[in-house]
Amino acid sequence: MFGDFHLHSNHSDGRLDPIALVDIVADAGVHIAALTDHDTTAGHAAAAQRSRERGLHFIPGIEMTTFGCSRVIHVLGLNVDGSLPQLNAANATARDVWDANQRRWVDALSHEGVNVSFERDFADHPVRLPVLIERLCRRDVDGGDPLTVHARFRAFFSALPGEAYARLPAPSEAAAIIRAAGGIAFLAHPEPLRESGVLTELLDALDGLEALYMPYTDAQRERLRVLAARHGKLYSCGTDYHGYFTGAYRRPTIVAPPALLDRLGL
Repeated sequence: MFGDFHLHSNHSDGRLDPIALVDIVADAGVHIAALTDHDTTAGHAAAAQRSRERGLHFIPGIEMTTFGCSRVIHVLGLNVDGSLPQLNAANATARDVWDANQRRWVDALSHEGVNVSFERDFADHPVRLPVLIERLCRRDVDGGDPLTVHARFRAFFSALPGEAYARLPAPSEAAAIIRAAGGIAFLAHPEPLRESGVLTELLDALDGLEALYMPYTDAQRERLRVLAARHGKLYSCGTDYHGYFTGAYRRPTIVAPPALLDRLGL
């Protein structure tokens, strides 16, 4: 079976609503789909209903924003119960951190001379990332080019000091919350962590890693799969589809790992 265990809707930073997202995934021939929005499970009910209508196995998921090893690290949770109070508390904290860092960026742009004001342009804060970029484009940041503004966003947020993310849970704490919610925890898009030498340290506290990340090369995916097997960990596969900056949806070309399907009860 083909599975996509990393998808985003417009409840976080994706372009499509959960129903439309399930439709394009089903049309592409995927059999199992996980909605893993950033720090929210708000789209689960609609995605689950549409998946039943389209004959897909739906996996309720999440991508939690964490901080560890002096960097932001994303942890995927699969098969989570979105009603868990600890999960909702962590999501609320992540939204507060995102809100504060949005303000940091907009204020920095204003100090650079850009005609933008957090109070005027983002009174409804925090806004989703695509909305943030769209409004900055309207203010002619980088000539209104969303790709350039998105690159500027990534550069600014990656350079923020640790104190900007200090309230976020550590990856191990996120994994514990995911397990308490009945799920299994994976390091998302882990190749940069491997390259920086911290992947093995982090992997000890999690159930697996997203080894078969579709944007990676065949060699990168195989290296990560072998690493997961060496440590006795699960591995997952996913496209990380957002609908922005990535082109049309393409089905994963690798079948879902049998051990993962077994752990998910499939």
